[in-house]
Amino acid sequence: MNQIRTPEQKRRLVESTQWLRPVTRWATRFAMNSPRWIPAVVRNAPLKLTSWVLRCYHWALR
Repeated sequence: MNQIRTPEQKRRLVESTQWLRPVTRWATRFAMNSPRWIPAVVRNAPLKLTSWVLRCYHWALR
């Protein structure tokens, strides 16, 4: 399952997902700064969504 990736492939993936970085930062701040009385499912939903988008994008690039 693990594929050997060249530095060029890694660089391309990082460059092509730069648009997701601000969203990931916002989702992390939201999850960490939200009150603890909010259910974890709601607190972590933005992080789960960005993770899902990144996994789908990575899968599409393969």
